[in-house]
Amino acid sequence: MQSRIESTTNSKVKHLVRLRKSSRYRKETGLFFLEGKREIEAMLIGGRELDEIFFPQNTQSKDELSSLLELTRSIPNFELADAPMKKASYRGEGTEIIGVAKSWSLDLDNCINESRDLILILDEVEKPGNLGAILRTAEAMGVEAIVLTDSAVDFFNPNVIRSSMGLFASMPVFSCEKDKIVEWVKESGFSLIGTSSKASKTIYEHNFSRQTAIVMGNESRGLGSFWDEYLKVMLSIPMSGKASSMNLNCAAAVVLAEINRR
Repeated sequence: MQSRIESTTNSKVKHLVRLRKSSRYRKETGLFFLEGKREIEAMLIGGRELDEIFFPQNTQSKDELSSLLELTRSIPNFELADAPMKKASYRGEGTEIIGVAKSWSLDLDNCINESRDLILILDEVEKPGNLGAILRTAEAMGVEAIVLTDSAVDFFNPNVIRSSMGLFASMPVFSCEKDKIVEWVKESGFSLIGTSSKASKTIYEHNFSRQTAIVMGNESRGLGSFWDEYLKVMLSIPMSGKASSMNLNCAAAVVLAEINRR
C-alpha cells in the first residue's frame, strides 16, 4: 500500500468520479474506470495495462483480495476510507476494488490481417448495457470479432465493462466508419447479411456460408438507408407473439444460435 485517502475531495477521488461519469474525460486521458475483482482479473488475463488500484479499508475485503493485490503489487495502489470509496464507486458500499486502466485502440486496421470466419457488425449502437451483454453472447456463440460502426456508445463506459462480465478485455472489438467495414468485408470474401424484423426471408431459410458477417442495427431504428446498397440478403427472426421486435442482445443470440446450429 502506498497511500491512504480519507477525503472525498482528494484529487484522485475526483479523478475516479470523472472517469466513471465522463466519456470525454476518458478520451482525453486515455484511461477508463473499472470496478470489481472479476474486471481487474480480466485485465490481467487479457494482458491489458492497469494504471492504478484502489481498495477499501475493510480488513476482510483486503484479506479476500490479497492474492490479487500480490499480482498487482507493481501497480500504484491506494486504500480508500469508506466515504471516498462510496463516492468513487457505482456499486456503493459493496465495492471490492476499483481500477484505473489504459484504454486501447479499436482501430479496424488491427483486425484486417487476422483470419476470421464469423464477425458481428453493430451499427450505431447506443446502449452501453446492451453492448456489454452482446459481448458475452457473441463470445459464447463463437463470434471472432465485433465491429462497431459509427457507434454512439463509448466502449470504455463502465456499464459496458460491468455487463460484459470481464469479456471486454479479451473479446476482439473494433470501431470504424460504415464504408470502411464494407470495403474490408468485401475484400475478405465475407458474406454480408443484414437483419430486420421486416425482411420476408427468415434465418431458418438461409444457407449460411463459412465466412459470414452479420449486420445488426440501432436498438430503436434498426439498419439505416446506407446499407440498402450493400446488403443483398436481409433476414428476419420468426416470432409467434405480438411483439414486433426483440431487444438487440436477444436478437443477436437467436441469429448466432441458428448459425451455430448449422
